[in-house]
Amino acid sequence: MKKTAFLFVLLWAAGIGPVRGADFASLFRQSVNNNLQIQASRTGQEAARSLVKAARAAYLPQIDAEAARVGFDKPVASYIPAGLFTPQPLIFPIAEKNFTKGSITLDYLLFDFGGRSSLIQSAHAGNTAASLKTGASIRQAGLDLLAAYEGARKVQEQLNALKTARSAAAEHLKQVRAFHREGLVAASDVYRLEALVADLDAKLVMARAGLKTAGRALARLTGADVDAGKLAPLPDPVDEAGVEKKALVNREELKLLGVSERVHKLNAKKIRSQFLPQFFARVQYTDTTDDFVYNQSNTSFLVGVKLKLFDGFQRHYQRRSELLQAEAAEYRKRDTKRLICLQVGTEEDRFNALAEKVKALKRRLKAAEENYRVAKLQFNEHLISSVDLSDAISLRADAEAGADSAEDEWRASGLRLRLLSEDMEEGFSWLTK
Repeated sequence: MKKTAFLFVLLWAAGIGPVRGADFASLFRQSVNNNLQIQASRTGQEAARSLVKAARAAYLPQIDAEAARVGFDKPVASYIPAGLFTPQPLIFPIAEKNFTKGSITLDYLLFDFGGRSSLIQSAHAGNTAASLKTGASIRQAGLDLLAAYEGARKVQEQLNALKTARSAAAEHLKQVRAFHREGLVAASDVYRLEALVADLDAKLVMARAGLKTAGRALARLTGADVDAGKLAPLPDPVDEAGVEKKALVNREELKLLGVSERVHKLNAKKIRSQFLPQFFARVQYTDTTDDFVYNQSNTSFLVGVKLKLFDGFQRHYQRRSELLQAEAAEYRKRDTKRLICLQVGTEEDRFNALAEKVKALKRRLKAAEENYRVAKLQFNEHLISSVDLSDAISLRADAEAGADSAEDEWRASGLRLRLLSEDMEEGFSWLTK
């Protein structure tokens, strides 16, 4: 039993075990640890780092080795027929029946007018792009989690309001039944409150089902069992200026387009180097057991230049394609800037509008609570019917759920602004600022 409990603690600490009730920051960390899209992006980073190491090999010599065993089914010889030089035909053996030979060759590219450096820079840019994709996955995971968290909180607030209304309606139903037995109210008053209680019971069933669904959505995003009914309120919004400017600096999609533009330009530079001469050196050592070879072991040295004179304009059009794609990336980057400004600006407008909405709905809730208090007193004095009392109960429940839901929306909007603008590479410190 102790071992099981200890394992449970380890799993929970590692972000694998169940999370019964939590705040957004802890669930966000859980999501980053367990989100499969983020794991895929991190694997892509590892692959990109391997490509950087592979690209660096262009500056290292290439060494090839070759070994072979040579055999003949007939002797290899030179034949001189009888005639002017000899009265009898002559046969000169020129190779043994079997022999071995081997060689080691070292090739090194001395200079290629920037081709290799462009290749390595392109690989580094690919590594940067992979890191940015991980940041984008984390940002999207945060936005997805926020949407699910906000939805769960709304259902939770609705459920709380329905429970309060159900409790009040049930209490008044007992009171109305007592009044009816004394002949103080009509039977219709009893039936009306019974209908209200039944309606609230139906809404409670659906709200509990919605809460379970919200918990499953959170479990999918975090990889843990989350009790959606025990989520802490979202953090208070942080009022800060320059959100749009910060988003333009930090958003990964803009940086990725910048990296894409740079990679295409590097590819064009690499293709351009193929139009120019390449200077190379080669050292080759050979060895053989063939007795008819004068030097059975030998080393040769070669320094040369090679130039591809014509390839049907293939490289020309490849380079032109890369330059055009770099230009297209610049256009997409401008459009993405406009889209980010629209996205952030729209959310800022929504955030400000929700702040006013929260104030208005809190005034509504205060009025609804006062209305219920007065209606309860008037009903006890038989000044109003159960119709007015039922309306007061329903109004208070709607006002309570609406005010709580609006505040959750306002808090979520403030947090969404930060998710749209903060630097994901800095970790989660901004969540607690």
